[in-house]
Amino acid sequence: MILKNRNRVISYILLFALLLRLFHITFPVSGWHSWRQSDTAAIAGNFYENGYNILYPQVDWGGTTPGYVESEFQIYPFIISLFYALFGVNDMWGRILSVIFSLFTIYGLYLLVRKIISENAALWSAFIYSIIPLNIYYSRAIMPESAMLMCSVFGIYYFYKWFKEDRNKFLFISAVFISFAVLLKLPCLYLGLPLFYLSYRKYKIKLFTSDSLWFYFLIIIIPSCLWYYHAHQLFLNGGVTFSIWNFGEDKWGTFSLLAKPDFYNTVIFKSIAERHLLYPGFILMIWGLFLKRNNADEHLFDYWLLSVFFFILLVSQGNLMQEYYQLPIVLPAVVYIGKVFAKYFQLDRLADSFNLNKFRFIFIALCLILIPILSYLRYSNFMKAENCDSALFRLTSDIRTLTNEPDLLVTASNNSPVYLYLSHRKGWTVSAEQLDSAFICQKGNEGAKWLAGEKSEFNSSVSVKYLEYILRKYKVIKNEKDYFIVKLNSP
Repeated sequence: MILKNRNRVISYILLFALLLRLFHITFPVSGWHSWRQSDTAAIAGNFYENGYNILYPQVDWGGTTPGYVESEFQIYPFIISLFYALFGVNDMWGRILSVIFSLFTIYGLYLLVRKIISENAALWSAFIYSIIPLNIYYSRAIMPESAMLMCSVFGIYYFYKWFKEDRNKFLFISAVFISFAVLLKLPCLYLGLPLFYLSYRKYKIKLFTSDSLWFYFLIIIIPSCLWYYHAHQLFLNGGVTFSIWNFGEDKWGTFSLLAKPDFYNTVIFKSIAERHLLYPGFILMIWGLFLKRNNADEHLFDYWLLSVFFFILLVSQGNLMQEYYQLPIVLPAVVYIGKVFAKYFQLDRLADSFNLNKFRFIFIALCLILIPILSYLRYSNFMKAENCDSALFRLTSDIRTLTNEPDLLVTASNNSPVYLYLSHRKGWTVSAEQLDSAFICQKGNEGAKWLAGEKSEFNSSVSVKYLEYILRKYKVIKNEKDYFIVKLNSP
């Protein structure tokens, strides 16, 4: 892809990626996956308000408890809380932090591919990675994914530098990055497969007796074991949980799904092909998989891709439900796309590329046109949900106005904490189907003073009856077309 000044090209790619990610950068948490973003933002806010104790992350939906939550290591919201201390509380800082991490991810991918394959392949990989829609969306979302992806890329990059140059400082830097990746997201242990591949090539079977590799392993595994043990104690001692250990029940271990064709159709075609890579990119990735490897080092990307696929199979339920679980597969996937462009679509020799095979050239050019167009259409569809006139903002504004901050609140929100977060209240998140008289009475006895929700959540015959009962039984403070607020007990 490169013309003459190659350093300028990666700078232009990074600048373009930055501009794409600045849209709605000041927008409060809402829209697609607002439930996940609001949990992260709430933890950051609670660090800021309740003391900077990173060992005790707090969510808003702990009810009468402090809300200490069993979770991954919350370094990402902790950094956001430091921004709050310097510049004031604003969701913008979480988004900016994600953007910064995403730009480093793009640059780290570029460095790695340039070192192993070629400059052209590196620039194409970085460019494609920067413009595909879910990468744009999640790299400005208040979620730890951007930090995890950055740590993954640089962990592999410095491990490769150690593999080639045998300098222990690179091994140590890699261990720190991989350790943080695993702390941020436990499934990042899958990165062990591409790292094992390089280790085996370096030491063969003697890798198991290498002091350097044992030191590397301990730097990664000890902090993770200590943290996840501590996090589980938070849950056992009256806290709440993100269900990271529910084997066979929630996110992972649901192996019965692997026997169902719909699982593969949903995850591989509807999610990875259609939403992440877009079909033109997916086709180019498959094409790139069959291109010749020019050196053994290129197999690193094969093992990386394979390791993420194993992760998808292990965490089958999570991948089926949440498309952002597949973000890691995009990193090695775009390398294969980059290889196709670098081999058959060289910008400094377009005429030669066209004359070599006109049909192939036209097809790749068409893909290059379609990828940004389809990316824009999908990304703009995500952004429509970030609407300042939505009932969400009107409801939470009324909650802040009509209730007192210490008051506990029950939200009919399909278990989403976004209502609690935006209204700056603590309490419980429930689904509309839970709101029978016994449940409401129980929460009232536990200290809940208010019940609020959007009426769109009451979309079944049972929940409609519950809503009618609530509006009839309790003191109605607000009863708008699309939301309501009622008082559960009088002072």
